[in-house]
Amino acid sequence: MRGSGESRATGPPAGDEGLVAERAEEIDSRAVDRLIFFSDAVVAIAITLLAIDLPAPHGSTLSAFWSSVQDNADRYLAFLVSFWAIAAAWSDHHDAFRYTRRMDPRLRSLNMAWLLMIVVTPFATKLLTVGGHEGPGVHAVRFAFYALVQSLTSAIMILILRHMASRRLAPDGPAPGSTPMAWRSYALALGFGLSVPVFFATGYAWVLWVVMPFVVRGVHWLRARKRPAAEAA
Repeated sequence: MRGSGESRATGPPAGDEGLVAERAEEIDSRAVDRLIFFSDAVVAIAITLLAIDLPAPHGSTLSAFWSSVQDNADRYLAFLVSFWAIAAAWSDHHDAFRYTRRMDPRLRSLNMAWLLMIVVTPFATKLLTVGGHEGPGVHAVRFAFYALVQSLTSAIMILILRHMASRRLAPDGPAPGSTPMAWRSYALALGFGLSVPVFFATGYAWVLWVVMPFVVRGVHWLRARKRPAAEAA
């Protein structure tokens, strides 16, 4: 029989519980930081690889030099489009992980899938410019593959946002569907995604890449204007 002066084990003191919780929060924060730093490095490499294969203009006269630039205009344009696409994807990633506090295996897997699309983008860009005298089917496959990569990049970002919200990995962040970044991801996923089958009908399907972001932005603007009116009513 225990004496009345003996202490009874009831778990760690309250101070120790606070230290354990603080330590767990620090570990979670380090895991998030590692994922962000790794992702930034991969994006930086991918966006640099876009410029490696760019042909340098040449010519002994100004006319010949300018003619060389015109001959490679499609490569320069593809570089600019892909640079913008990767920059926009990185911007969305930055905004998505801005408030992230915790990490889980599902989020790591989704992030790796997103990075896969990023590192494939330089290869997809090269496919846009290596074509010569080819049939319309080959042309459609090359452009459709590029559009599919960009569409999946945005679609995976949407899944990341939804997963963060469902698991409360970013409790201080805004709702996933309320940010301009989320709407931009939807616009790019739709624009590039819808163009994939259209490329097999017409080579001008790339117009959807330009038009769809404006359409989605317009819808977002109309919804934002109607919301205060509905709340006032």
